[in-house]
Amino acid sequence: MHLQTYSQWRETCIALHMMTQMMGKVKLELMEPQPEWGHVLLDATPDGFTTGFVPHGAGGFEIQLRLDEPGMRAVSTSGQEACFPLEDGASVADYYERFTLMLEAAGHTVPIYPVPQEMFTHEPFYALTEPLAFDAQAARRYFEQCLFARGALTDFSSGFRGKKTPPSLFWGTFDMTCVLFSGKPCPFPADGGIVERVAFDEQFVEFGFWPGDEQADDPAFFVLAYPFLEGPMPDVAVPGAYYDPSSAEYFLKLEDALRADDPHAAVVRFCREAFVNVAARQRWERFDWFTRPLLVP
Repeated sequence: MHLQTYSQWRETCIALHMMTQMMGKVKLELMEPQPEWGHVLLDATPDGFTTGFVPHGAGGFEIQLRLDEPGMRAVSTSGQEACFPLEDGASVADYYERFTLMLEAAGHTVPIYPVPQEMFTHEPFYALTEPLAFDAQAARRYFEQCLFARGALTDFSSGFRGKKTPPSLFWGTFDMTCVLFSGKPCPFPADGGIVERVAFDEQFVEFGFWPGDEQADDPAFFVLAYPFLEGPMPDVAVPGAYYDPSSAEYFLKLEDALRADDPHAAVVRFCREAFVNVAARQRWERFDWFTRPLLVP
């Protein structure tokens, strides 16, 4: 697996992030709400990401972000489909126009709120006219990392008996993440925004992978608890893993995970040990039951 820092593929990352934002916003418009934004998540496919089936009118459609031959594709139950490529030098505004026309051509016009969410800019898609570099090889490297993360997170969370969000692409923050819930209500303060008040309304631990950003250049795995942790936390016995009190998160850089003899096992262990530490600190009820080994061999 090839490593790449955020700064090495920044513009390509922005292009992909913006495309997933458009995909997620379509689901936001059309899908029935679920707790913790479960209705807007994206899933991985063998060659990219998908909305999954989105009901609309008498039928429905699916939007695919493909990274084998980079492009967007919409497929309708009516048999209509449309697509466009991701190209070097295209702007977010260009992609937004093509995305809108693609949905129309597939027979499913869906107006979306055109302002990116949880990103570095609040300019609407149509106003982002600066050309972006697009490196197809870098995009595929990122996708390979996402699939590696998805596999490790799936194995880590597979035996959890409680409510959980399976590994999915959270398009707001552009991370591949799974979430385990304790079942304890824990509403976010009323002065929070709608994103926070929906996402943070019960006790959970989030386990994810993200490709880095303007503040953190290295792709990394993270573990974040809600309610947010305070003070120091016990270490995790995985080389390179650490706890950052300033962000209240555990981290394991992808580079350090790949140095392990078994990188997959290292990520699973990182998640498991961090989970044990968080559950002990926050006194999770029924933790022993949630983590009791399954009878299926």
